Amino acid sequence: MNKSFELTPTRLRELRGFAAAARRLNFSQAAREVGCTPSVLSRRIAALEDAVGGKLFLRTTRRMTLTARGEQLLAHCQRLEAVAADLAADLRPQRGEPAGRLCLHLPAAYGRYRIAPLLASFMRRHPLIRVEAVYDDAYVDMVEAKIDLAVRVGKLADAQLVARRVGTMRRLLCASPEYLGSAPPLVDPADLKVHRCIAFSGLRTGTLWQFTRQRRRRSVRIDPVLTCNDAQAVRDASLAGVGIALQGDYMAEPLIAEGRLVEVLPDWPLSSSPIHLLWLPGADRTPALRHLIDDLVGALAAE
Repeated sequence: MNKSFELTPTRLRELRGFAAAARRLNFSQAAREVGCTPSVLSRRIAALEDAVGGKLFLRTTRRMTLTARGEQLLAHCQRLEAVAADLAADLRPQRGEPAGRLCLHLPAAYGRYRIAPLLASFMRRHPLIRVEAVYDDAYVDMVEAKIDLAVRVGKLADAQLVARRVGTMRRLLCASPEYLGSAPPLVDPADLKVHRCIAFSGLRTGTLWQFTRQRRRRSVRIDPVLTCNDAQAVRDASLAGVGIALQGDYMAEPLIAEGRLVEVLPDWPLSSSPIHLLWLPGADRTPALRHLIDDLVGALAAE
């Protein structure tokens, strides 16, 4: 095809007529298929031959066949028709069981503990939905990364996204019974200065731990013996008796109930963070994503 070949509406009509004629090898039948007269179809194919710079059909008194250029163009037309059919199916309103592929961006620890079990249950109920889940605490541009749904813990920065608050994460100060059994007394936030502390580097305030009691605010700058960029590693270190650590309630509460961790300074609550679902405007019109959002909102609100 020459460089001036463009898929204008007129050219698409010519290609449709050519494809029908190439399949049937009969202009009269092809004309009926595309809704025109044989003479009109003949003119369209002549214009198409001029555009591609060569004959598309070989005609004799007995039969009609495709030229090599015609065979090549028919293959292109078949691919074009397949793409058009896929596009029509994708844009057609979906009914019944939701299907499709979703890409999720989830916080590393909170995603594993809270979202992963809910996601597994969701996928068992909707087997036609495929999910790619990324567990990562780094900020990601949802448009650039082609993310359908994100879960974020903490303050939101992108006002262009649709946000639905689904809960609050409380932070608890915890240590193992073994550590507390041999450590100095701990009755006031200031006492942390003489304790071994474990820091999570992803905390917005860093090594400044902030407490509030009856509108009184106290801040303590700790000198950590261990700093980790993974919340689960912080948890494991505190379980091993390394020291005192801040942990999310979703991770700490089951261990406190089992007696493996002890909450310290419970009368001095720490800062908490909102939890949001985020998606691009209009993306929730997709049935698969709409079902997932509804599922997560219902499950997380019930906790």
